Amino acid sequence: MLVGFLNQTPFSVSASTIRTFNDYTRSGSGRWSKHDLIGQKPKLEFLGPDIEKISFKMQLRADQGISPQTELKRLRDIRDQGQVVSLVLGYKPVGGGFWVIESLDEAVKYWTKYGHIYCAEVTVTLQEYAGEVSETWPIKYLS
Repeated sequence: MLVGFLNQTPFSVSASTIRTFNDYTRSGSGRWSKHDLIGQKPKLEFLGPDIEKISFKMQLRADQGISPQTELKRLRDIRDQGQVVSLVLGYKPVGGGFWVIESLDEAVKYWTKYGHIYCAEVTVTLQEYAGEVSETWPIKYLS
């Protein structure tokens, strides 16, 4: 069952593969400017909404049909190349639909006897991308 996807990484559950996330948080704020006045309290002016952030954890386990090393490399490449990606949950784009990976925090839980990652947990922090995008996100996944 497809839960959603981040770029070309599907969040799904099946008999052979589990690739989902937990500890999902989303935060946003407004942008305010403070104008100091002599002898009075400052006046606030609302400038508009600020960009939003999303954070979630993914557990990547070899025994759940995932190659943790491959998945981590894919996420690092997206981050390091500054790719603008889509985030879709429940067949709907989240926010404006486009995000960048701001950071990845990786923790390897277990290794195989051959030195390969058996289980890793990665915290993905996304930042909303409000600029122009030259390519649209893959509508075909929503069909």
